[in-house]
Amino acid sequence: MTSHEPLVFISCGGTIEKVYLPSSGTLGFDHSRVEKWLTSARLAPPWRCETLMLIDSLEMTAAHREALAARIAELPERHIVVLHGTDTMTESAQTLMLRRKADQVIVFTGAMVPAGLENSDAFFNLGLATSGVQLLSPGVYITMSGRIFAADQAQKNHAEGTFESTKPNGSK
Repeated sequence: MTSHEPLVFISCGGTIEKVYLPSSGTLGFDHSRVEKWLTSARLAPPWRCETLMLIDSLEMTAAHREALAARIAELPERHIVVLHGTDTMTESAQTLMLRRKADQVIVFTGAMVPAGLENSDAFFNLGLATSGVQLLSPGVYITMSGRIFAADQAQKNHAEGTFESTKPNGSK
């Protein structure tokens, strides 16, 4: 059974939020599009979005992770989805395991291909994270590649462009 408690979506950037910037001819950030995506998906209220930072996760430092942990610790809501770059997602998720409130459900997600590009996994991953955050027990999780992982049991497989379990028997 799904919860009707408020959901919070916090964007940290990552590939999921990258767009083509014509001025530089590169992928980068201009503003978060998460609220637009959730509105387009007709996500039932109550929910809200926050943009904490828009950076590539390879540029994320311990100070960025601490800022994320501090912000989540301040939230009154229990159900939180974090949009994050995939390269250091597991590191940030594990930081949150140590800092979250006992009743919080925190689900990290991202994308291997930016949401605005063809063949992106962004919306599928965001949908899975949105469902998961409402159904999972308190804890910190990663939803990628159609699977849900405990934050300390996931790793990115760079060669395959997927996430996989660090445990022999698979996902949660």
